[in-house]
Amino acid sequence: MAKTNPFKPNSPVPSGMFAGRIAEIEALENGLHQTKHGNSSNFLITGERGIGKSSLIGYIKPTAQGVIKSSDYEDFNFVVVNTVISNNSTLISFIKLLERNLKRELEKIGKAEKVRAFFSDTWSFIQRLKIMDSGIDKAQASDDLDLIIDDFSYSLAETSKRITNPESGEVARDGIMIVVDEADNACPDLHIGYFFKVVTELLQQNGCENVMFIVAGLPDVVEKLTASHESSMRVFTQLVVKELKPDDRKYVVNRGLEVGNEKNEEKTTITTDARNMISTLSEGYPHFIQQFSYSAFEANTDGEISEDDVGAGAFRQGGALDAIGSRYYQSLYNEQIKSDEYREVLEIMAENMNSWIKKSEIREKFSGNDHTVGDALKALTARKIILKNPSKLGEYRLQHKGFALWIKLFGRRKNVASQSTRTQ
Repeated sequence: MAKTNPFKPNSPVPSGMFAGRIAEIEALENGLHQTKHGNSSNFLITGERGIGKSSLIGYIKPTAQGVIKSSDYEDFNFVVVNTVISNNSTLISFIKLLERNLKRELEKIGKAEKVRAFFSDTWSFIQRLKIMDSGIDKAQASDDLDLIIDDFSYSLAETSKRITNPESGEVARDGIMIVVDEADNACPDLHIGYFFKVVTELLQQNGCENVMFIVAGLPDVVEKLTASHESSMRVFTQLVVKELKPDDRKYVVNRGLEVGNEKNEEKTTITTDARNMISTLSEGYPHFIQQFSYSAFEANTDGEISEDDVGAGAFRQGGALDAIGSRYYQSLYNEQIKSDEYREVLEIMAENMNSWIKKSEIREKFSGNDHTVGDALKALTARKIILKNPSKLGEYRLQHKGFALWIKLFGRRKNVASQSTRTQ
């Protein structure tokens, strides 16, 4: 009988399987509490791919809406607006997207006619942005940067005041929580650091303290914020999301099986050794826990997931490591590296997994000349594919064990297949 696989490697972890992140959740819930009571708080959530940023956001959003109840604070009732930044987002397109999403949320909370009339008046400057963004007056956009941000801030402040002090027949809200995901994609035209620095100051000047920004992205979003405005990081409390601890990893596996057993007639269990193996292979990355668990569940045939099932699901072609590599590592190994010699450096480093390795050790095993090794290490470090030891000269390492393991098992094969496809 076919069973429903409860693990979800291609989407944020469901709140019912959410584990760990206690400190981060406490900080965000306290931020909601402070913002609700007129002391706005803003957060920057950073972490590597697959580490659980989106899952954390997926937990705090329904908490802000009152769907998930906080154990430490009163129920929240925020209007939540969510948007994602692409590498093509400009300041104008970003503001237009925020306006559109906010309008959709507001239309759910009051009489449609009144909301539309209020929104049309308060956000009338958007019509001017549409003309500027059409190309007719595009050259003026950069000159009007401060005017655009001022209009946006005023409109957002007035909207927050309206929903926290509603008209008759409307339910009061605690404020507005704006979530901006994948902020590391921000291009210079977005002026991301300048935007958040100025908007937060203007909201205060307009008497608005009930708006909370949550910005999430890869670690290099910090550089982009600072490059846009050197003081922009002062706006945020930074939450650095790290690997889950072993007990939390095992909880995720157990909870996933519990969810599956609620749906499936045929129950599934897991051995202690198999659970420990998933914990070790995942390195504490929630997405990886889901992928290894998913693949082990698929490999199992007798109702009890064993080490053999985890191994079969992880290491076979099309299995967990293959899927993780295709989603996270193949671009680093193939698309961002055009030199087989640079890939050879990665393969040498992968033998040490993600432990530090000296440049001299790489040079000894490298088939090319010393100059190429130096160029490779410099280029790979600049692209953040490898890390340079800040405390020891001439030491480097891969960022993740998973990347090293994938290179050892699949890297060369994937590269050959990729090259074969391009030549056909």
